[in-house]
Amino acid sequence: MLTKLLLTLAVIIMAILLLVKRKPGALQVTVSDAPVSLSLWRRYGMSGAFLLLGLCLLSYSVWYWRDQHKVVTVTIVSPSGEHSGIYHARKGDISEAKMVTVEGVHIRFSNAERLEILED
Repeated sequence: MLTKLLLTLAVIIMAILLLVKRKPGALQVTVSDAPVSLSLWRRYGMSGAFLLLGLCLLSYSVWYWRDQHKVVTVTIVSPSGEHSGIYHARKGDISEAKMVTVEGVHIRFSNAERLEILED
């Protein structure tokens, strides 16, 4: 969810910056007194900033995807302590009230059961 929000924000900011650059009706006048280095810094600095932002978003997305697809061992312990089940599930498939195992079995939890999650 955070990734989608950051990506949307980045696209909106890029669109605003592109629209601000374009001024309809304004004539392009070259002035020889203006330093060239500021123009180059602005052009390449903004491109570099967007490239850095894109790489950060991409690396965060890949890290989050890998973390959510990591297989963990889940032990469900009943309140009496007599019955327990050991299952393997992906981290992203575990929620408050249910989980889906690697084999595709859907398991619902009661409020009294305790979960022990061990990362392999």
